[in-house]
This record gives sequence, structure tokens and C-alpha cells, in this order.
Amino acid sequence: MNLKEAFQAQNKIEQLFEFAAGYLDDEKNLINVTEKHLRSKATDGQSDEKIKIVVDNKFPPDKVIDFMILLIDEREKLARAIHSTKNSMAFDLDSAVDVNKKRHTAVETLRGLRQFKSTSLLEKNAGVGYVFNKEGNQTTYRYDIERVKTIDFDRNRVRELIKKLQAKANKISNEIDAALISATVNYKLPFDAHAGALEVIEDYVAKHSK
Repeated sequence: MNLKEAFQAQNKIEQLFEFAAGYLDDEKNLINVTEKHLRSKATDGQSDEKIKIVVDNKFPPDKVIDFMILLIDEREKLARAIHSTKNSMAFDLDSAVDVNKKRHTAVETLRGLRQFKSTSLLEKNAGVGYVFNKEGNQTTYRYDIERVKTIDFDRNRVRELIKKLQAKANKISNEIDAALISATVNYKLPFDAHAGALEVIEDYVAKHSK
């Protein structure tokens, strides 16, 4: 399988593990219920009866435990195989992915800055001043306030940085995508990657109950 398929296999194993763990966390899947109807104590001549309560689609807990352990082993095998493949690559895939996320984040931030513009707003009679008149009395007067907001960065430089970072991010994304397809991982998933969790466990239980 290639590296992209290996990551999908990781997700599949995780999904199955969560299903198995959830199954084992549910008490009704762990016990057999038998009812003993004590008719003889209630009425002479009546016989007691044992009735086993059957749970539909129930898997034997021991088999589910074994399957969960298998998933842990398979997850470890896959992790080692992926690690080996990554080490053989011409570049550090994890770092490339992480740094490229930062590029995309920076581009979005800079695009936000690009929206800012210098503005001027005149607020009529917003200010209050005090003066003394001819009689020496203090009086107030009103005056306009012009509020000017000027951006404190170079918008042209921001535009150029967006182009530069976006081009670099696109280039690295293409390289990552190509590597995910071309890099080979020495691993084979022991069950159908496209089957549902119930189907996979049913198949496992059937094969290991013979």
C-alpha cells in the first residue's frame, strides 16, 4: 500500500478499536442471563423452568478481546512500517506538513490584514472646551473632532507575502500529495478496509471459532 492508504488503514484500525472497546464496556455484551421460573413453589404440580435470554448479534467477549489485542499488534506493525517509509523519503514529511499548515495560517492572517484601510471620521461637536469670557467667567464651547486611523503596516508588502506564501504552500502541498501516493509502505491490513466494524468482527469471530 502507499502512504496515503497506510494513513487510511490507521484510521480504520482506530475505528475498529473504539468499536471493540465500546462493545466490552457494555455490560449486556459480557454476561449470559438465565431466568429460573420457580413455578413449583407457587403451585403444586408445576415444574420449574430455566429460560436463557438470548441477545441478538452478540459476539463472544473472549473473541472481541482477542480482536482488540490483534488491533493493538496491527497498529504497532503499521506504525513501524510508516516510520520506516518516512525515514526513507527525500524530505521530512511530518515537518513539511506541520510547516505548511503554518503557511496556510499565515496566509489567512495576512488576508485579514489586507482588508484594513486608513479611515477618517469627523465627529461633529464631539469635543468640549473651556474659556473665560470678557467678564472673566468660565464658559464651555463645542468643537469638531476628526479621528484619523492610519494602518501601521505596508499593504503592498502584505500582498506580496500572500502571493509568495501561497505559491510555496501550493508547491509543498503538491509534493506532499505526490509523496503520499508514491511512497510504499510494507504493510497489509488483515481485514477489508471498506467493511463496517460489525462485518469485520463477524468475519473475525467466524474464522476463529472453527
